[in-house]
Amino acid sequence: MKKAIPAVVLELTAKIFSEASSKAHDALAKTLTLPVKEGFVKVSIDGREVDLLLDSGFAEISVLDGDWYEREFGKNACEERRSACFFCPKENPCDYDGSEYTIKTSFADNTTIQSVLRSGSLSLDGCNATDFIFRVSRYSRWNNGPLRPWGHFGIAQLFPVTGRSRRRPGLESVLDALKRRHLIGRLSYTLRSKAGAASALNLISGQLTLGDIPNEQMTFISWKYLHGSGSHRAFTATWVSSVKLFDAEGNLSVRESSDRKYPSSFLSTIDTGSNRLVLPLHLDDDIVKELKRRLKKKGYSGEQISKVGLRRKNGFLYLHKSVYEYLPVIGLRLDDGFNSIPIKIHPKHYSSYAGKGEIVIFTVFGRDEVSLGTPLFRAYSVHVDYTNHTIALFENT
Repeated sequence: MKKAIPAVVLELTAKIFSEASSKAHDALAKTLTLPVKEGFVKVSIDGREVDLLLDSGFAEISVLDGDWYEREFGKNACEERRSACFFCPKENPCDYDGSEYTIKTSFADNTTIQSVLRSGSLSLDGCNATDFIFRVSRYSRWNNGPLRPWGHFGIAQLFPVTGRSRRRPGLESVLDALKRRHLIGRLSYTLRSKAGAASALNLISGQLTLGDIPNEQMTFISWKYLHGSGSHRAFTATWVSSVKLFDAEGNLSVRESSDRKYPSSFLSTIDTGSNRLVLPLHLDDDIVKELKRRLKKKGYSGEQISKVGLRRKNGFLYLHKSVYEYLPVIGLRLDDGFNSIPIKIHPKHYSSYAGKGEIVIFTVFGRDEVSLGTPLFRAYSVHVDYTNHTIALFENT
């Protein structure tokens, strides 16, 4: 025989569950928001404001050794914007010569940093985290020409420890550290980028929100992201199953020629720290081919077409600005199989005015380090959730 449960018990139970649900919702709803200006975010480390490159291919915070920086670039160089300097105290100097634990990291462009670990206060979006572990770094190799080195604000995850690999106890990603301190409710981020925001470095501007969930009322496309053999979902990566060129009306402009073997599909990272599309195919050659075809169709003579100003510098294609309206639309299909997702990247997303009457095309060939950078973020805002391994895209208007 079942016993009747007093109404007061039911009411109390309902109240407890309601309060627990409300607290869980509040915890999940915790977010931090940072402006992104020309690829950089501003935070404060031990009371010193620093501008750091927003990098979805890096997991930690890395500032630069101020003593090393001023030896390299002169006295007071650390006062310049984006220097990201941190001065190790004299009673606890940063030692890179073997007496303390150091980390060596190489980036996709073979730029290399050597880092030691320190802890201090991190302030961002009005919140403060104490005993926050960060890197203090020096560059042993710098491959960005006349530009000066920068620090990093990473939003990736750390690689898992496998086999003989080791990691210093307590080391964690920025997102993990913020979530553990209950400053964000989820291992996720949304980068709402500005479609037409160009900069000297061709890096993105917009707004970064950490720990959020996409608004159900917003229109977006989403899919599960994959991982390469080494990343284990530490980095956000997706299959690209098709690359094609279209005209402004959406008509297919050019098909893969029989003498050009494009890969049927390839894995690419989604990289906020890259200002270009790096693809394992010579897409810029096909852009030129399609451009010449369209100019000829519009009545341009061979001599006129030869004067479009075609030249290459530092791996990039430069064209005369007058041909901008004839550039094709790049069509990609993301994810693999029947449910692949079509996206379009227009000329305004993958090209930029370079001065002296020229535009530069931000697509380059790369076989080993394939990535979707600024052109993708100009076309779409991106949400990444490391909890359920999903990517969502919101088309920018």
